[in-house]
Amino acid sequence: MKYVKIIMLTMCMVFCMTAISFASAFQTTDTKYGTIGSEGIGGSFAENGYNIKIAFVPSGSQMTMYVGKDNDVIYNAKFAYHKYLRIDQVYDNNSGKYAYIIMCSDNMDGDGGFTYLMGYDTQKDTWQLYVNPANYYNPIGDYADTHMYVSDGELILSYYMLSKHPQAQEYHFFWDENSNWFGYKDYGIVQH
Repeated sequence: MKYVKIIMLTMCMVFCMTAISFASAFQTTDTKYGTIGSEGIGGSFAENGYNIKIAFVPSGSQMTMYVGKDNDVIYNAKFAYHKYLRIDQVYDNNSGKYAYIIMCSDNMDGDGGFTYLMGYDTQKDTWQLYVNPANYYNPIGDYADTHMYVSDGELILSYYMLSKHPQAQEYHFFWDENSNWFGYKDYGIVQH
């Protein structure tokens, strides 16, 4: 009987810890992707009662990113042209914060382009670039692929190379209400 109580208590603790870990987790709520053709490409995302529209319009070797909130353009910036676009809207269950992982690449594997974490700042009523991978330490090397994704409730920036698989440099991000910005933990080189 004593062992049954210990097993039941252990199972209860595991269940409670699992429930807590999912209580403040990121999730992908919407995804738009496609080829950036001559007419451009974009998508609309519902966020806290308004509509965020993100579009990329090519012009020669460049493209312009436009972001609109409802019917107003709140951001535009020029980037080098890339053929493929993927936008993941992510949501933090703990804070209610929405953000967007924006990836442009030259091939379907996501290589040869850029990845940013961006989002609408409700306090400043502006569009923000929260995470630029060029600003983080990358010990894997200059040819490392950069990916940002949600896995098991974690928002992760990863640098890896197939030749060094399964090693990757990882940063895990969280929304910090006090600073109104994304904080991170450096996980260093991890084995997958």
